[in-house]
Amino acid sequence: MISKYNHKNLNWIDLESGTKEEIDHILEEYSIPSNIKEKLNGNDREDRFEMNYDYIYASINNKITFIVNDNFIISIHSEPILAFTTSSKELEIDMVSIEKINSNKVLFAHLLKNLFKNREEELNYYHYQLEKLKNKILIKNKVIKKRNIIIIILIIVSIIAIWL
Repeated sequence: MISKYNHKNLNWIDLESGTKEEIDHILEEYSIPSNIKEKLNGNDREDRFEMNYDYIYASINNKITFIVNDNFIISIHSEPILAFTTSSKELEIDMVSIEKINSNKVLFAHLLKNLFKNREEELNYYHYQLEKLKNKILIKNKVIKKRNIIIIILIIVSIIAIWL
């Protein structure tokens, strides 16, 4: 799905779960150089960050790719990203002027900031869930230990009763 967000001189093209045809169309429409097209079509799974005079190309965890120049920013990803939803809403309600986002490269930095902030919140949530699980396991272990002690005491009392 292709979404385009335009605000003053900011142009963000977001391809979420884009088909090959949609991606090729956008790359053609925005005259993306062939070396970047090759990187997108290749099987290279490494993170990449490349800058040259005209473009910034960034591929993160092979899940999100950015192509940025003075005229636009293109993001390509296969699943919804909460940080992008937040950023697109900020563009719509003109929050970007408050944060002094006045170029596509600054918008790129803003998207990365939101992406990492979102990931940090996600990691904190998972950490909290792990702590809750750990506490449940500790409580169950205490209950199991108490049961085992009670069983051992009953066995000892039974053995003593048999001897007497």
